[in-house]
Amino acid sequence: MPGEDTFLALDIGGTNVKSGLITRAGEILAFDSFPTSEGKGPEALAALIAAKLKALWNGASPSGRPRALAIGAPGWIRRREGIVVMAPNIPGWKDVPITRLMSQALDIPAVLENDANLYALGEWLSGAGRGCANEITLTLGTGVGGGLILEGRLWNGSFTSAAEIGHIPLGGVSRVCGCGRTGCLETVASAIGMAAIAREWIAAGRETLYEGDPRLIDTLAMLDLAARGDPMSLSVFKGAGEAIGFVLSGVFNLLSLELAVIGGGGSGAFDFMAPSVLEVMSRHLVTASMDQIRVAKGALGGNAPLVGAAALLTEAGY
Repeated sequence: MPGEDTFLALDIGGTNVKSGLITRAGEILAFDSFPTSEGKGPEALAALIAAKLKALWNGASPSGRPRALAIGAPGWIRRREGIVVMAPNIPGWKDVPITRLMSQALDIPAVLENDANLYALGEWLSGAGRGCANEITLTLGTGVGGGLILEGRLWNGSFTSAAEIGHIPLGGVSRVCGCGRTGCLETVASAIGMAAIAREWIAAGRETLYEGDPRLIDTLAMLDLAARGDPMSLSVFKGAGEAIGFVLSGVFNLLSLELAVIGGGGSGAFDFMAPSVLEVMSRHLVTASMDQIRVAKGALGGNAPLVGAAALLTEAGY
């Protein structure tokens, strides 16, 4: 029964905020989601999140207080200080003391982690990466996040967040990223980036089956179009796959990984991107043969960060 051996899990995304009341085993007892844009500014969003979390646990477990809260936040973080240094895809999120804000509002301990790291933990524990020692997880959403598991442990690096694969620059790409730099992987492989390229395709008058308002094009619509042979959607997904394959080749060669898990909202296009990912990797991979490595679609969907939150808090001693 819900009670004192439960946790709260929070996944702050560039598009939506998801939260759950979870057990130590990662079972989700209650769930809520709302658009990130409902909170105007960091403090307003934190206050809104706190109210939603209180309602969530009171509705599911009115007699038991959760042990702790795990916060998954996008962008660069300082985990020990509980600070979001910069979230490129959430306006105004720079040097936000999110752990202190949430802990004070809820009167429970809170632990901060990069959202893609929580996603990676979830997939490693219970999803596509189960039983794997060395892997990287990519989350294709508003941006492209990354979480790295080395020898069965989440890798955090020395400074802020590690495995920011979405901000590895691509040669020959001049698109401006939300981080302010140019040529980042997420400018061509995130759900937002792919939709932007599709709009440019339409504006140029190139052949496509899409007949709606170009401003409304998104990866969900492009999936349907790709299944019907739309040249625009197929081209965009192929380009994203090639970019991911190029970046993964470098990461695999550097770290000798065995698996890449691709998740997030944009992973719905996995079947269209995977051939290009693998083709590029087959040309650039030198540390292993292609039959020794895997590129797999995430198995847990949007619940992966919530599952990963339970592991994070257990490891933290709660």
